Amino acid sequence: MSVTVTLPARPEPYLGSGPLPADFYGYEELLSDPEREKVERFREFFRTEAAPIVDDYWARAEFPFQLVKGFAELGLAEWADPDSKQPPPSSLLTGVMAMEMAHADPSLSTFFGVHTGLAMGSILTCGSEEQKRRWLPAMSRLEKIGAFALTEPHGGSDVAGGMETTARRDGDEWVLDGAKRWIGNATFADRVVVWARDVETHHVLGFVVEKGTPGFHRRRSRTRSRCGSCRTLTSCSTTAGCRKPTGYSRRTRSRTPPRSCGRPAAAWRGRRSG
Repeated sequence: MSVTVTLPARPEPYLGSGPLPADFYGYEELLSDPEREKVERFREFFRTEAAPIVDDYWARAEFPFQLVKGFAELGLAEWADPDSKQPPPSSLLTGVMAMEMAHADPSLSTFFGVHTGLAMGSILTCGSEEQKRRWLPAMSRLEKIGAFALTEPHGGSDVAGGMETTARRDGDEWVLDGAKRWIGNATFADRVVVWARDVETHHVLGFVVEKGTPGFHRRRSRTRSRCGSCRTLTSCSTTAGCRKPTGYSRRTRSRTPPRSCGRPAAAWRGRRSG
């Protein structure tokens, strides 16, 4: 005896106009009128330009680089330019934007969060004025893409007490040695914030390593287990004898260790490791 089972129709993604149904408490209604106008602009972009193509890129495990230009045209990070007159977005606006990005595609939300929140956020919070002016203008226009290299093969993101990547002072340069893993954006990033332990002081320091730096190698991770970030092309990175001038690092008085998610590290120097 055979039984025929009729499965329910597969629901289509919500691509209609207006707020997402997932905004159960109507937080978007708390935004100011100018903020709502911004939301409508990037909502239109993600629902019409991003959502229709992301499934194909998911199947090929590739990143839709053509969308980066759209991100830039929306001006979502221009406020971070030291010369910009735009105020930083409110926490509420940032949350609504992240929800819209993740709804269209989690990888796009990860890409933007790593670039602005972790890479640019580290420079904004910890960098000197000269460093901010050197790196942030191009990054705020998405002409240069950032990544944040903290996680390591053996300790994951729990590296405050045992970071294996080291930084050794050699004259006017720092020599970095070690490996990072599962680093979003790293395969194509132009500037990677790398965290390493000073072998003399055991403080954790932050270094901006630029693409093409001798000794800095990147390769794409072979696993696709990070489903939500598949298209951000997570990377395994090594810094074997990578040399950086002293102006590429920053130290402050803060003792707060760097973190891999949420708020960026509060200082270029964390508490003692080991």
